Amino acid sequence: MSKKIVDALTWRRAVKVFDTTKKVSDADLETILEAGRLAPSSFGIEAWKFVVVTDPAVRAKLREVAYGQAQVTDASHLVVITRRTDAENIAPELVARTAKAHGRAESELEGLSKAVTSGVMGKAEGAVRDGWLAAQTYIPLGMMMAAASMMGIDNAGMEGFDRAKVDEILGLADKHLASVTFMVLGYRGDDAYSKAPKVRRTIEEVVEYI
Repeated sequence: MSKKIVDALTWRRAVKVFDTTKKVSDADLETILEAGRLAPSSFGIEAWKFVVVTDPAVRAKLREVAYGQAQVTDASHLVVITRRTDAENIAPELVARTAKAHGRAESELEGLSKAVTSGVMGKAEGAVRDGWLAAQTYIPLGMMMAAASMMGIDNAGMEGFDRAKVDEILGLADKHLASVTFMVLGYRGDDAYSKAPKVRRTIEEVVEYI
C-alpha cells in the first residue's frame, strides 16, 4: 500500500491539457467528493461546501474570469471549493449535528458550544477570520486530490481566478459562501507538462527530526 500511495502521488501532475472525450464516472466523482466530506477540520466545523458546476454555459463564464484557463471548461468536472461566510451560525450547527449523532440533548454540549464559539468568533472579524476559514478548505481539497490520484484520475487545484466575479456568477453570497479554489478532474490529454520529470526537493530537505 505504501508503494501504491507514493506511486500515485508521483504520477500526479497539475494537468493543463485535458482529453475532452473522457469523462469521470458518477461513481468515481462521488468517491472523490466523499473523501472531501470526510476531511478533518478545526473543531470539526466543516466550514466549506463543494459546488460541482455542471452547466457548460456557467463553466464558460467561469473560464472568462479565470484568465481563460482551458482546464475550467475542458476538464471532465469542475468543483468550486467554497468557505462559509456566516461564521455566527457555525457553532450552533455543529452542536446540533453532534447532539443528533451522539443521541444527546444540545444542553449537554455547553462545553463544546463555548469552545467552538470562542474558536470561531474569537478571531478578529474580517480578513483574519475569513483567512482562517479559507485555510480550512485546503484540507478537503488535498484529500480529494490524493483520492483522485489513487484512482488514476487527473486533478489540479486552481487559485487563478477573480473570486468576486466567481461568487457573483454562482450566486454564492446569497448562500453565505465565498469561493476559495477550483478543483478540476479528468484525464490528461497531450500535455507536455505532464510528461516532464517531477521536480521536488529531497526528503532530507523537507523533513527534519529533532
